[in-house]
Amino acid sequence: MKNGIGLRRRCGLLGLLLSVAALSWGATTGSIFGTLKDPSGAVIPGAVITVTNTAQGIQTKTMTDDKGNYNFPSLTVGRYNLEAEAPGFKTVKRNDLVIDLDTALQTDLSMEMIEKIEEVTVIENGVQVETASTQMGQVVTSRAMTSVALNGRSFTDLLALQAGIVPMSTQQPDSIVMAGASVAIAPSGTLNPGNQSISGQREDANGFMVNGGDVKELMNGGTSVVPNLDSIAEFRILTNNFDAEYGNYSGGVVNVVTKSGANALHGSGFEFLRNTALDARNFFSPDKNKFLNISGM
Repeated sequence: MKNGIGLRRRCGLLGLLLSVAALSWGATTGSIFGTLKDPSGAVIPGAVITVTNTAQGIQTKTMTDDKGNYNFPSLTVGRYNLEAEAPGFKTVKRNDLVIDLDTALQTDLSMEMIEKIEEVTVIENGVQVETASTQMGQVVTSRAMTSVALNGRSFTDLLALQAGIVPMSTQQPDSIVMAGASVAIAPSGTLNPGNQSISGQREDANGFMVNGGDVKELMNGGTSVVPNLDSIAEFRILTNNFDAEYGNYSGGVVNVVTKSGANALHGSGFEFLRNTALDARNFFSPDKNKFLNISGM
């Protein structure tokens, strides 16, 4: 009897640990879903829907259910082509669909009946509007990050560019907030830890995630991991109405996803050059001002 009670306790403890571990991970993917119909508005069940990652060439297939619905619930960040095939209907394609972090992209399709095999390709040139999610936030892509001149190449320097986010005021990167600490502590090193006030909340009330893992440091409330700028595919700042999976934070959530690679070989490089060799002397000063390293501020 005692062995049975001990086994139940261990199973309960294991379940609790798994639940806690699940809460520390966030979404790093997006989704595409929709309904397939014919010109009369009737749904088409049993059709084969294929989505293809254009960078990696990876295909994922599913079938429409009895109500003509399909769903790809977990797609990595990138661009996709969508294709629908059904016997007796023209093949329909939707190209260049963009999936960002936490995107829920509804894409309804309509197929025409044919007597011979044909296909219709729709090229997406307009702006995609996300209508299925109420989360408020902005996506910053890799191209946007590398196009902006940054002092220190830290993605956290771009957080304050979004509406509703103001720079830190009370919480400093090396604030002493732990009892017994006698020296300044900077868990993020010399990089900007991202302590920003989002939607009027405190600077330590925000969440930080990298590839779905919680990387918030509990000393000063910033991020403990700042990936290399060239390794980031994109990051998203959720400022309001975010999903329940981010319920641990009263401020905002910064979700970073790194690049997953592609079929083409590519690389990048950068160089820092800072000196006073070409600086001009102030008209009223006998000497040039000394160079001050302000990286990370």
